[in-house]
Amino acid sequence: MKGIPKVIATIAIVLMISVGAGFITGQWEKCDLEGQVVIVHTNDSHGYYDENLGFTSVASIAKDYESRGATVFVVDAGDAFQGTASTMLTHGHSTVPVMNAVGYDLMVPGNHEFDYTLDTYLGYVDELSFPTICANLDWKETGESVFDEYMIIDKGGVRIGFFGLLTPDTMDAVYYGYLDDVTITDPVEAASEIVDILEEEDVDYIVAVGHLGLDSSASVTSADVCSAVSGIDVFIDGHSHTEMEHGEVVDGSIQIDSGDTLIASTGCYIECVGVVTLSDDPDAILIREWGSTDPAVDSAVNDVRSTEEGIFEEVLGSTLIDLDGERSSNRTVETNLGDLTADSLRWLTGAEIAIVNGGMFRASIPIGEVDMGDVYAAIPFENLVGVKMVDGATLIDALEKGFSGLPGEAGCFPQVSGIDVVYDSSAEVGSRVISVTVGDSPLNPDRIYTVASIGYILDGGDGYTMFIDMPYTQMYGTMIDCLADYIRDLGIIEDVTMPRLIDIANEEEHL
Repeated sequence: MKGIPKVIATIAIVLMISVGAGFITGQWEKCDLEGQVVIVHTNDSHGYYDENLGFTSVASIAKDYESRGATVFVVDAGDAFQGTASTMLTHGHSTVPVMNAVGYDLMVPGNHEFDYTLDTYLGYVDELSFPTICANLDWKETGESVFDEYMIIDKGGVRIGFFGLLTPDTMDAVYYGYLDDVTITDPVEAASEIVDILEEEDVDYIVAVGHLGLDSSASVTSADVCSAVSGIDVFIDGHSHTEMEHGEVVDGSIQIDSGDTLIASTGCYIECVGVVTLSDDPDAILIREWGSTDPAVDSAVNDVRSTEEGIFEEVLGSTLIDLDGERSSNRTVETNLGDLTADSLRWLTGAEIAIVNGGMFRASIPIGEVDMGDVYAAIPFENLVGVKMVDGATLIDALEKGFSGLPGEAGCFPQVSGIDVVYDSSAEVGSRVISVTVGDSPLNPDRIYTVASIGYILDGGDGYTMFIDMPYTQMYGTMIDCLADYIRDLGIIEDVTMPRLIDIANEEEHL
């Protein structure tokens, strides 16, 4: 790859540090970035339009770099169309005008882009002012790529070859049947093929924009691709909500081997905005503070907010305890919000047992009044409630699936009601459930139980395929309405009965 000499790259890094410091001290305008090539990037914004730094900062940062002479590319690594009350209300469409206002050059789809069906997202792609690319999502019938596999963008004489990748785990993460018409191919093979193509082109850099992540439970990670495929200068990543600077995970929780490729990722919810400086020795930083906004983005977000006035403000009740809806908690351990939500299913349906997946929770509900907006934010998915007849042996299989991702985070982790489970997260996958009690009696593998859940799980989502052929006995409205009505009925949430899940590998947590 052609690039900027290392001495200039070193100066670029010093300038980047000076830039950040200069902004805080009011000396930002003195920083000259003439000749620098940067990528401003986001991932896993999940409908957080104006929370945290917000999309207005993304646009403002990009324009500020440009105003100081830098050549700027702006990209997103997926999961932008789902995750908040706003996206739930509009099935993600509210994201279109906001992202258009930012001025992105391209994005790749994340698994949650398909939560409202593939056709819905394809409709939004037609409305976006920038392209969606992906090299490993093909139509099943023809084998042709759903999106352009790569694109070359030339700005200011700098040519970058971008290509996109999507995690194969999307097939388990999306509602069962939503992606029947497509197949997700091996990201490593797809990357290798595209890099070969781009190396024949007259590009200065090859950049992968992927929704793969670094979770140990993932079938393929961004580090797997980078260590297996040479020639990728930078991999801009998403999916695992990992914050990365200088090619390393910020909190040190994950050690990676990415070969000669720099991996960059911003975490989630635009709590940070990523900036990659391209050179022979590229570097990546995270901007965590920003003081200016972009009028066009602010206007687009205000338009979205104006349509929501009054919808989320209905007070349902109150809570005397913080209800934990954090992603990392609900995907690894029992939580009080998970239990409360499962309780609401049994309250509504009268089922003996309820189970939901930890991946459905996206925000906590703090002490105080609970309004409809809190519920939408906590579980921003359009899931219908159902009851199926399930034998005890199948239920054990389901719990084994739920615990299979431990010790890593996995959306399939079960939050339950009506049962108490003892398990061992250190045991071999598939043999972790030690005992299950239903009420006061041990689970009978041969007995049929009524099990309430969301349609996503009962129809095989998140790997719960054992439920697919079990018959439905009842169908209800949405999970959002179920939880909201339960909170109305309770009036005040004083406590949630715990524990229901006991991991003997971590018994000290329950002492």
